[in-house]
Amino acid sequence: MNASTEGLAIADRARKRLGWTKTSTARWWQDAHTSRATLRRFWHGDRIQRDIFIAICAAVGISDWQAIAESCEADFDPAIPEFPGIRDWQEAPDLDSFFGRDRELAQLEQWISTAKIIIISGMGGMGKTALALAFADAMQLQFHGLIWRSLHHSPSLIALLDSLLYSFDKTSVTNIAKGTIQLLQYLKHHRCLLILDGLEAVLQSPEWETEYSEFIQTLSRDRHQSCILITSREQPRTIPLEGKNLRGLTLLGLRNTAALDLLKSRGLTGKELGLSALIQLYRGNPFALKIVTPFIQTVFGGNVAAFLNQNTLIVGDRLRTLLHQQLERLSDLEREILYWLAIWQEPVSFCRLQTHFLVLLDPAALLEGIASLERRSLLESWFGEESSAFTLQPLVMQSVREELVERATAEMKRVVQSHDIRYFKVWRSLMFVRPGTDDIAGDRIINQLRENLWQIYGATLPQTLQNVLALLPDQSPLAVGYIGCNAIALLQPLDL
Repeated sequence: MNASTEGLAIADRARKRLGWTKTSTARWWQDAHTSRATLRRFWHGDRIQRDIFIAICAAVGISDWQAIAESCEADFDPAIPEFPGIRDWQEAPDLDSFFGRDRELAQLEQWISTAKIIIISGMGGMGKTALALAFADAMQLQFHGLIWRSLHHSPSLIALLDSLLYSFDKTSVTNIAKGTIQLLQYLKHHRCLLILDGLEAVLQSPEWETEYSEFIQTLSRDRHQSCILITSREQPRTIPLEGKNLRGLTLLGLRNTAALDLLKSRGLTGKELGLSALIQLYRGNPFALKIVTPFIQTVFGGNVAAFLNQNTLIVGDRLRTLLHQQLERLSDLEREILYWLAIWQEPVSFCRLQTHFLVLLDPAALLEGIASLERRSLLESWFGEESSAFTLQPLVMQSVREELVERATAEMKRVVQSHDIRYFKVWRSLMFVRPGTDDIAGDRIINQLRENLWQIYGATLPQTLQNVLALLPDQSPLAVGYIGCNAIALLQPLDL
């Protein structure tokens, strides 16, 4: 039994309502008690066993399976191949749901006719891997070969080439140049889709960053009929995204309609206005919304308004780890820019940001730092008629704030032990209270830092801060920086 063209369209609408992909949602073939390979054959229109065909339909809520099947039924032929060519999904993850992204999928489909390299970038949790899966899932029949490789375990380039070539013809290589030439030969003679998921993992090593960048640029310049789809939390700075051969898509949050579908599919219902406010708070980050949904259901009984009234964010350990991994790759200047934006907690113009750096910066260096952070999808830009301003997404702001407090706490411990203010880095270069504000009592950074220090020093904290202030006389203004201001701000609510 096989599905008709009209039947596949019905099945397609049914699976979209559930947020499932065609073949990458494990629950589908598991509920149907079959395999991913058989589900692929269903979508290919190949004949499969009658009971499995009915089970596949039933899994997505289609009881009238006769409306899906071809009117002229043929017997199942076990000799029919699943797919022509190579299908290597071994390192591809399974998806539990996928919503929206119609525009992004349409853009990718348009690009694959000409582009040799497509890079999907975006901050952690935005669904880059999910989009790549959905795209590959939908487009696989247009390619003779499809190979998915994860770079999250940081393979060397020679290890990646060896793995790719083994999938093509079971050969192995020990030389990057030779392996690249061999790979290009396959890409020239066969139309293939290669997916490299998690490029940021190999960009952490300068040597590997150079090797991978040269490799990707070689694939973008050489003549072949294939497409390489890459996901990364940041756009590689050494790979210019220009021309038809090399395209880049920055993935932002889900649009409101798709995000609402996601929340409702996970049992979160209620007033649409409240759900929309929740979506805006998390900027449509699908992974973050999946994390916060069970928390709201368990702690607040599904009352979204009650959660929003707490004026807080639930990040979750896994997403927090993803965000901190991005922060670890930043330069000192990039990190300081983020810290200042977290302190301000609102959009800040370039000129205003520049004036608060302890040492006068070359405007070009500051602009390059901002551009690098935008490339990593860590900034939000606000454009006016005469100037632009920059701030952080709420999830990023919370992660940056947590990191700043942790660093400030660690620095205080070292200075108390050594009586040497040279260990003060963020204390010296940053004002922990938003410049110009009188609302010290309501400042999140200073309050969290005070709480951390109180847990360490208890009732001796006021004297500890006074001891720090006693180290500052006779020091140069540059050596002191904002240390004194920060210590005084911490002392104020302690009624001294």
